[in-house]
Amino acid sequence: MDVNGTPAAGVTQGATDPATRGAAHRSPFLWGVGTSAHQVEGGNDRNDWWDWEQRPGAIHGGDRSGAACRHYERYAEDLDLVRGLALNAYRFSVEWSRLEPEPGRYDDAALAHYRAVAEACRARGIAPMVTLHHFTIPRWFAAKGGWERRENLPHFIRFVRWVGAGLGDRVDHWITVNEPEVLGFYGYASGIWPPGVSDRSRALVVIANLLEAHALASHALRETDRVDADGDGRATIIGAAKHWVHLDPRRAWHPLDWLAASVQHRVFNVAVARALAGGPIELSIPGARTVRRRVDALAGSSDFLGVNFYTRWMVSLFGKDPRSARRGAPVNDLGWEIQPEGLGRALEACRAFELPMIVTESGIADAADRWRPDFIRRSLEAIDRARADGADVRGYYHWSLLDNFEWADGYQGRFGLYAVDFEDPMLPRRARPSAGVYAAEVARRR
Repeated sequence: MDVNGTPAAGVTQGATDPATRGAAHRSPFLWGVGTSAHQVEGGNDRNDWWDWEQRPGAIHGGDRSGAACRHYERYAEDLDLVRGLALNAYRFSVEWSRLEPEPGRYDDAALAHYRAVAEACRARGIAPMVTLHHFTIPRWFAAKGGWERRENLPHFIRFVRWVGAGLGDRVDHWITVNEPEVLGFYGYASGIWPPGVSDRSRALVVIANLLEAHALASHALRETDRVDADGDGRATIIGAAKHWVHLDPRRAWHPLDWLAASVQHRVFNVAVARALAGGPIELSIPGARTVRRRVDALAGSSDFLGVNFYTRWMVSLFGKDPRSARRGAPVNDLGWEIQPEGLGRALEACRAFELPMIVTESGIADAADRWRPDFIRRSLEAIDRARADGADVRGYYHWSLLDNFEWADGYQGRFGLYAVDFEDPMLPRRARPSAGVYAAEVARRR
């Protein structure tokens, strides 16, 4: 394969094969939880986010990821928590900067660690889902221009091939990239994430490059991971995680609010999901250079669409904040509207892309656990209704197993089913009541 997206001869394009889809459909529904490396592991000091955290004012309250949850050391204990909830799936990410600390120098000990995590999952009856890129990049990759430079994509693909070969006999489910639209707009338009750029044209280029990276990574995985780890007839089940957020007009009667909501929905939601489903990359917003790109490797690259859902935003062209929670609506600890039934609306919208769906993230920042139990019940009821209406939903991963470092919000947002003492993250995790609610709701559906 080359960087222009031409797959190598003989690459299987599983998402286009009805027989292959049927094999995946016979697999058990995935009931899981998720984490990401930088948010929980601790000590990831060779990536762009670690450097960003050192900037005064970059993170809420001056927080730094630091030791985080010490999950790198405590993964076995944490997986016991997953088993204790009787879940059958765990989504985690591998930290690129640990695995390739310098360009072309791969760390076999770090790979052995992630292999041990995958094996610990299997030993507990838990299917691992591995995310290859969850926002962070090695410091050396950032120095080369990161995702903004299309010529950097081969570095990521070589990394993917190495991980695929090293973990493939233990892992079948893969996420190539997490929320390319979020990284593009937060890092390159609003500038609140690294590298801190405020240029929407550059944001669109980054999103396009991440979509192309997904396509190329998918084909690389199909070449290097040829072992069916769980015996369902498929060695690789590959997708990308798409953050689907409802963008509604703040004033239903105002045509400019409708226009703003429509434009943002078209690029943030529809254009990204359409590309992941094999369509062209077409990214366009007012005041930015349009990006149009045909990537042949996108065809058949996705076996499923990962749907991350949290909230909706009311959109306006006017006022100090162009996006806000609906006035009077209940909000979580980060000020996001609490709208679990919106997950059903998201799944219905995503059916248009004709891919099986896995809810790869859904959760709520709620330190007091006031809202989370009902949020879980209503979210799962929304999935029940969507499936009854014919939506091909194959899994649900609650975000998150643990409280974690929540990017620019630092430790303000507590998403965990289990609370973590960040003063001493080696203390026992504390189960919130919602952990038992989730376990009971899953048990009721089996």
